[in-house]
Amino acid sequence: MTSILHDPLFILFLSLAIVICSIIWLRIGAFFALLLGAVTVSFWNASQLSGAFDYLGAFRNVTDAMGSVTGRIALLIVFGALIGKLMTDNGSADRIVLACLRLFGEKRAPIALTSGAFILSIPVFYDATFYLLLPLAKSLYRSVRRNYILYLLAVGLGATISHTVIPPTPGPIIVADTLGVPLNAAMGVGLMIGVCLCPVALALAWFMNRLLPNPALLEEVADELNCDQKSSALSLDARELPPLGVALAPILAPVALIVLASILSLEPVANIVPDRLKAIARAFIFIGDANVSLAIAAVIASVTTLISRRRPTTRSELSHKLNAALTMAGTIILITAMGGAYGAMLRASGIGERIEALFSSYALSGVWGLALAFIATAALKSAQGSSTTAMITSSSIFAAMNLTSVELGCHPAYLVATIGVGSCVASWMNDSGFCVFSRSSGVSELDCLKVWTLGTGLLGCFGFVIIMVLSRIFPMI
Repeated sequence: MTSILHDPLFILFLSLAIVICSIIWLRIGAFFALLLGAVTVSFWNASQLSGAFDYLGAFRNVTDAMGSVTGRIALLIVFGALIGKLMTDNGSADRIVLACLRLFGEKRAPIALTSGAFILSIPVFYDATFYLLLPLAKSLYRSVRRNYILYLLAVGLGATISHTVIPPTPGPIIVADTLGVPLNAAMGVGLMIGVCLCPVALALAWFMNRLLPNPALLEEVADELNCDQKSSALSLDARELPPLGVALAPILAPVALIVLASILSLEPVANIVPDRLKAIARAFIFIGDANVSLAIAAVIASVTTLISRRRPTTRSELSHKLNAALTMAGTIILITAMGGAYGAMLRASGIGERIEALFSSYALSGVWGLALAFIATAALKSAQGSSTTAMITSSSIFAAMNLTSVELGCHPAYLVATIGVGSCVASWMNDSGFCVFSRSSGVSELDCLKVWTLGTGLLGCFGFVIIMVLSRIFPMI
């Protein structure tokens, strides 16, 4: 019995039980649940040392680790929240959706909705994207009087892809940071997998619509959908919205700058840059830093808001919008930082070496390493509901295992994406995404279980298959 209490696996499962039970039964929220888990592991670590038990030192280890993680991810999350908030307010989000609708036409509206949701959910949080596009889905339904589930899932699944695999969404950011994967690599692999998943999301939306063509709706939503109004989703006035290039700039600018900086940082490229251009190259490497490039994107979004065609914003109003974005980002920073502290305490416990020794005879590498990450994240998501919390917890465990490209047989960015798609699985009543989908669309919870829970589960499974294929074809991308 004593040897079991001293086994790092014991503290891993005990702390996981504390985190999950605190969220499900105590309902104290992810931050306090992760705090309890981190303190439990830190106290266990201190108990394994010889000498007097240092309570204060054990607690300070948690706060120090939290501060370290905050320093790495705080600005990324703040700028991401700010960009999303301003793009929603200044009409940039509407302009992108309108461009997608006009490109594909109302007959191919599901493609437009999936594309628009996928693009918007890169800087804009999932729930904001869904609320933004829901009126368009309802408008399209009133125009054709069918395919309500198709339009809803086209939006929901498209937004879910970006929310779980593409930085600067908080989940993928903290996973990449915890696993030590460069953000540009995580972003590149996430975009590649996300683009491959979009047709899958669209096909799943069509399938679920066939499975449930007439969902049970709340009475007030049914009355709204069955009214005589047949408004068109294409009726938005583009003259009141920013130009498409300006609307896309906060999304495309950081991606382009990060990619350019990554190219210029490669040793073969750096060696061929003429001496007279090295200063310029260093400048581009500086502005291609993730924090700096997102700051530039936030400035672009702020200027666009100040000169908005829809309604010019005063500097005082812009200040209120900035403060609202900071408030929204603060909660996310606290949760992700505490998740990082929990991971740091797990790494200090020696769990990585213990798991490596446990699975050494089973060759925990390659496909098996990725499969275990997918299953672990899916199990955590099913148990406690939050995709971000599941990603944080899972990444903490696998960071302690130190799975490198040698063991995985592919770039660790694929491990980041695997944890992301694993967090799609089993979205049900304990998931805020499920509640947003059900309550705002008016679809009954039973029918949401049939289409949303099954749809997100299949999306995650197909995402894992795509990762398996791409990691074999382009292992070191």
